Amino acid sequence: MRRRSVTGPLMLLLIGSLFLWRNLHPEWPIFDTLARFWPFILIIWGTLRLVEVLFSRKRGYTTFTGGEVALIVLICIAGSAVWQARQHGIRFNAGGLDVFGEQYDYPVSAKAPATGMTRITFENQRGNLKIFGSDTQEVTVSGRKVIRAWARRDADQSDANTPVEIIPQGDRLLIRTNQDRVPDSQRISNDLEVSVPRGMFVEARGRSGDMEITDITGNVELASSRSDVRLARVGGDIRLDIGRSELIRALDIKGKVDLQGRGSEVDFENIAGQVTINGTFTGTLQFKALAKPLQFEGARNTEVRVQAVPGRISMDLGEFSGSGLVGPVRLVTRSRDIKLDRFTHSLEIETERGDITLQPSLPIASIEARSGAGRIDLILPEKATFDLQATAEKGEAHNDFGPQIRQERDGRTSTLKGKVGEGPNIRLTANRGAVTVRKEGSLPSNLPSEAEEPEKRLPKDLKRSEMKM
Repeated sequence: MRRRSVTGPLMLLLIGSLFLWRNLHPEWPIFDTLARFWPFILIIWGTLRLVEVLFSRKRGYTTFTGGEVALIVLICIAGSAVWQARQHGIRFNAGGLDVFGEQYDYPVSAKAPATGMTRITFENQRGNLKIFGSDTQEVTVSGRKVIRAWARRDADQSDANTPVEIIPQGDRLLIRTNQDRVPDSQRISNDLEVSVPRGMFVEARGRSGDMEITDITGNVELASSRSDVRLARVGGDIRLDIGRSELIRALDIKGKVDLQGRGSEVDFENIAGQVTINGTFTGTLQFKALAKPLQFEGARNTEVRVQAVPGRISMDLGEFSGSGLVGPVRLVTRSRDIKLDRFTHSLEIETERGDITLQPSLPIASIEARSGAGRIDLILPEKATFDLQATAEKGEAHNDFGPQIRQERDGRTSTLKGKVGEGPNIRLTANRGAVTVRKEGSLPSNLPSEAEEPEKRLPKDLKRSEMKM
């Protein structure tokens, strides 16, 4: 008869004793101890099994069973995971799970002359960065350093190893925080406020932390994996490469702005140069007083091209609205309601789903608008001149402008055609939805009658505002 091994019960006694000791002495760092010494479990187990095999071979002991092999694999996986967690600063203490230990703060200060320097570069992987221009010829750094470590001694050592350095490199100053010198079990961040000469080219790279730059007349280049960015009163060109952000704001910029990345809100105002945006932004995008072209290419097949925006544009995932746009204007989107007024030159719109409301000012711009599913409402000034052709392929076409426009119907397709004076072409196409052409100050004739429910007689915009409230 094969005799059973005593190794398993002994290992259970050992592990149970460890956890019992932990319950009786919560201050004992069992997580740290296991992370360091878990291979001894395998050593003790193997030693006991070796003794059993050597001295009790005739009694029928076998080597490892299938269950023991599976348990060994499980211990190896768990032990390696605990070790990696400890290396990355995750530990258990008396209060539960802790990450990177206690927080320790240290002041930061540095100063260096900047005479003859044209560029300044920041290497700050973690932490906020605030840069402002001044009329001096030196660079001044102040702020604080935050280190998370398991003991003050370890934090003090890391503070000594990570000074903020200002290093001249030809015509460039490099500001380096040396965060790569801390061990993996600690975390460090530097929140810096830096005064630089106004005319310098500012360049910053980081992993996480907000960036704010003001009163700089040179160019600005920022790159970060995760950061909110605020820019104001910058005289040069701006280039932003931001992996993830909640807010990117630029105000009073004399050069061009190039933004790439992903995020939520974008707010640009009073930009003298061209604005180019490529990326995915899921919040509200607002543009005001853009003197040069705006080019935006985003997710959901969205494309916006405008020659200038002396007025405003507001865009979110459900709606695009604009007022006072200088064309040519091109807007392509998959699913948005579109409202535009006071636009000039030419307008091209294409949307798969969504209502389109257009109200041009005099002189009328040439218009081409196509909607896959949704209505198109064109509101024209009384003295407008135009050549109109509006088609509702599977819907109704309503003429509320006057006798200058005639209505035709062919099966399920309704068409409005008319020419007033020598004006530009207007081409409207709704695949599934109604088309309405009317004068300013009038309501569409296709509104529900008085006999219908009051809620249905409300204009769609009013109903939406009430739903938002």
